[in-house]
Amino acid sequence: MLKLQGVIDIHTHPFTEETIKGQGLSYTEAHDYFAKSPKSPHHESWYIRRETKSIDKTAAELKEDGIVDLAVVVNMNACNTWASCLPNEYISKYCKQHEGFYLGYAGIDPGMDKKGALRELDRCVKDYGIVGLKFHPAYQNFFPNDHERAYPLYEKCAEYGLPILFHTGTTRMTRCTIRTCRPEFLDEVATDFPDLRIIMSHYGWPWTEEALAVITRHEHVYLDLSGWMPTYIFAHQPCVFHYMNSVVPEKFVYGSDFPALTPKDWIEDFSQYFEKGLEWGGKKRNFRHENLAKFFRLNAIKAMNLEKLRPELVNRTQFKVLQA
Repeated sequence: MLKLQGVIDIHTHPFTEETIKGQGLSYTEAHDYFAKSPKSPHHESWYIRRETKSIDKTAAELKEDGIVDLAVVVNMNACNTWASCLPNEYISKYCKQHEGFYLGYAGIDPGMDKKGALRELDRCVKDYGIVGLKFHPAYQNFFPNDHERAYPLYEKCAEYGLPILFHTGTTRMTRCTIRTCRPEFLDEVATDFPDLRIIMSHYGWPWTEEALAVITRHEHVYLDLSGWMPTYIFAHQPCVFHYMNSVVPEKFVYGSDFPALTPKDWIEDFSQYFEKGLEWGGKKRNFRHENLAKFFRLNAIKAMNLEKLRPELVNRTQFKVLQA
């Protein structure tokens, strides 16, 4: 069984009372879906008892067994589509409560006034210490290649060196469509902004091949596997682990999608592929040891531009395999 230390989790969500109220019904209904499974880490607490998680409790769960060294906590604002908004200042407070563990990614609705959106991005960087941006095209009802609404924000992010985490593929967010979440739209964005760091979440399923094509084409585009247990990923898209192990191992980053999944559970499930190898296309391949460090830490440092944005955090911890 794999036991790791020094992992960077690039995709976690807050689940406090403020978050539930600020991000609205769609967010709550999505977590209802995840939590109804008895295997969910918050089945008992949320689905049964309707309890939220304090900042301290969430940090403690993520730090369990010393696996995670750094965790990104994201905000998602959809002021125009849901009339609901969790202030980015709250994400700043969230991070400061566990300084050096949490890194904050702001949520800005591209549908708001353009000047207002740019002012909010400036405020997030200069006043709140935000080091990235999160977009959810389905929830926010916009196309990522929208030149009028989204491109000014991309230009400003490129100037600041901020990475952007995009939701791609299907979603459990309710009352929205997924047509805006195709990875192919980010191919256009990456072409127009070649220095912009882009992380596509949830490996773009059901458009996984598009996602793999995009990360292969562009130097600064990455893919996370958050929200899906490895067993299910390999069951319907074994090419993901093949690309991660041999084709472009430098382009995959680890994210849990906590509280939907925990890092501990994800890594335990992934252990089977490291220990027994990958059987695909009539051949068996071993998962390369050096690619563990890339996936669970080193690639995230590049994808998140940490050497520029938070250099003091880059080398403070080394990735370690304690047991394999």
